[in-house]
Amino acid sequence: METQRQCAVSTYALLEESLEAAVVRLIRDGWKEIEIMGEGPHIELLEWPEEKLDWLRQLGKDHGVRWTVHAPITGLNPAAYEEEARKVSMELLLTTLRIAGRLECAYVVLHPGEADGAEEIQADSERESELAKRVADFVREALRATAGSEVVIGLENVPPYPNLIGTDVRFLERIVHSVDSPRLRVVFDAGHAHLTGTTGLCLLSLKRIMPYVVGLHLSDNGGVRDDHWAFGAGSVPLEAVTVLAQDHGFAGSWVLELRSVPDAVASAEALARMRRSSRAAGLRQAE
Repeated sequence: METQRQCAVSTYALLEESLEAAVVRLIRDGWKEIEIMGEGPHIELLEWPEEKLDWLRQLGKDHGVRWTVHAPITGLNPAAYEEEARKVSMELLLTTLRIAGRLECAYVVLHPGEADGAEEIQADSERESELAKRVADFVREALRATAGSEVVIGLENVPPYPNLIGTDVRFLERIVHSVDSPRLRVVFDAGHAHLTGTTGLCLLSLKRIMPYVVGLHLSDNGGVRDDHWAFGAGSVPLEAVTVLAQDHGFAGSWVLELRSVPDAVASAEALARMRRSSRAAGLRQAE
């Protein structure tokens, strides 16, 4: 149980249960940081009344639990072209940010979205510029609407699936630089990055974006699909990711985004071993 105090777990592991049942079980099992997956059944968080949100906040305080929230993926497209789609997306994000503020979350995870209405732009560079501008404008509007809040928006790199944008961390870096706000940072998903190519590319991507990373999403896969396997079941360079993050003094959230609680527990133990080994190697080098 001690290893479960050293990292976070996503409610993705319990999507078959109600959100209330999921958080109660995870707290009972000893987790001290929980990321609520605002997708699938757990999107119910966005519809909870104030009293139930207060219950969740107090539950966290009573058990020393910190919360983060993954904003919805379905229906929330920061890169949307159509005005109505952008309006609906903004309402979803602002609702998520409001709830995150109530729960005293450090950040909200946000996918950059998908191409929508940029296909008429022929040149890849022009298309990327247009999409980056849409996302940056969207984020600026959300930050203005929540001025005074301390909740950070963490843009997440996504899998290289059709129409999704934000696979390359350079795209995220471009948006972070454009918005230029301490409330816009990055959540780096090692599994997603691994799907873009070689082990080296995953690590180079993390190294490039490391100065802006507030959270790491960790899971394993075989390099073809976003499998969300337990540590050691695939080929994601999780140990090298751990070493790189610790070498850079990473102090954010280590989030296990896995398909089951047993996988999360086993992966928490593996992560703890990796972190101990990395620290020991660092101490030996310093001697």
